[in-house]
Amino acid sequence: MKIRFGLVLITALALGACAGGASSGGSSAPSPSPVTGGQTLQQGERPRQDEDTRAAQRSLDQAQGTEDEAQAETLYMQALTSARAAIAADSTNPLAYRLAGEAAIGAGEYQQANTYLDRAETLRPIYMIETEGIREQAWLDLYNQAAPLVSQGDYEGAAKIFENANAIYDQRPEVMITLGQIYAQLREHDKALANLDKADSIIHSEKINEVDSATAAAWRESGAQIPLTKASVLADAGRFEEAATIFRKLVAEKPDDVELSRNLAAILIQMGNTQEAFQVYDNLLNRPGLTSADLYNIGVGFYQGEDYTRSAEAFRKAADASPKDRDAIEMWARSLQIDSAYAQVPAAAERWIELDPNNQNAYLILAQAVNQQGDSKRASDLVSQIEALKVVVTDLQLNRTRDGVAATGSVLNKQLDPGANVTLNFTFYDTNGNQVSTASKTVAVGAVDSPVSFEVDATAAGAAIAGYGYTLQVG
Repeated sequence: MKIRFGLVLITALALGACAGGASSGGSSAPSPSPVTGGQTLQQGERPRQDEDTRAAQRSLDQAQGTEDEAQAETLYMQALTSARAAIAADSTNPLAYRLAGEAAIGAGEYQQANTYLDRAETLRPIYMIETEGIREQAWLDLYNQAAPLVSQGDYEGAAKIFENANAIYDQRPEVMITLGQIYAQLREHDKALANLDKADSIIHSEKINEVDSATAAAWRESGAQIPLTKASVLADAGRFEEAATIFRKLVAEKPDDVELSRNLAAILIQMGNTQEAFQVYDNLLNRPGLTSADLYNIGVGFYQGEDYTRSAEAFRKAADASPKDRDAIEMWARSLQIDSAYAQVPAAAERWIELDPNNQNAYLILAQAVNQQGDSKRASDLVSQIEALKVVVTDLQLNRTRDGVAATGSVLNKQLDPGANVTLNFTFYDTNGNQVSTASKTVAVGAVDSPVSFEVDATAAGAAIAGYGYTLQVG
């Protein structure tokens, strides 16, 4: 048996490129001013021209003026070589460091570029009027370079580019928020939290008053999601106390948000705080208008907390809300069995068998229930049906992922020759129990008692799918 969603946490985080926010801020670089961050900048060291700085500037100008990428790369490296020679000749010349920083950006060496620009700004603080725009433009270029990789699901590739963006310019939160989400997906929790905290600190700093109103509004909108993302990362990292603290605050702010309450309760179950968790679940269960998915997840919470009476009630309501939800019906029957509510088991188990006719456990649970009720003949007939099954379908469940919807499970050979084919003909239903689509999967069975996994794609029907069942054909 598998529980469809397991621990109900928001781990499939929305990964957005935030292109609108990036464009609005990136296209309007900070206006030239001798004041940045509210402080007057000092002149510092005087920039000095020499043969190497002039050569670096010439190569930079040529690189920025050509459309030939290979030629531009060569010119940027020439500029960087000349700028480094200027630094070697005079380590206090801020111009040499600034030119080295610009050349390193062009050459794609962003960590070095940041080091050079930091040194230029230290030697000559007023350079920040110019380097702020240089840094932010490089940041924007990298942001736009990484955004398609996020859309394609290449999170590792996008993260490398975003890290370079952060290295060259760490005064905008968009990249940090996206990196936080990416690292959450990759389960690199510390990196996720560090990026989210840094983004939050920028959004709540004076920096937000220095950007245009559209960018500021986008920052605030993105920032409002940071606590939820952090709580989910903390929960996934097993830091339940910290996650629960954030979720309690979020639930207090949005008491009508069912998903927030479910996540709080799920974390409380993991912490062993069943009393508080059940109080949250009870409040949810009594709300009107819950979806079958909401009710299913409430049932999961009670089931994990070993309150099988209330889990049966929640799963029954889920099955009533979506009459072909095989997974909810299975969990309803299992909850009743564990709770020894044998008189109620047939109503659930018979619906389970109707949708999942080769599930041995469904027959066993029904046989036990009717036997407990004194119907030994029917119990014997059900055992005979089990013995007649040529294959058994196990671990069946409906999975929803970022890529779509699929039914997964395994076929366990009981009486067929290894290599024999069986075909599962699936029907998918909407919440009202109406047919949405069909799909078939042929599986070559393994040795007796050896499972063979399968997956049946139901993506074409999309979000309309709320239930499913199958028939099985041998040969």
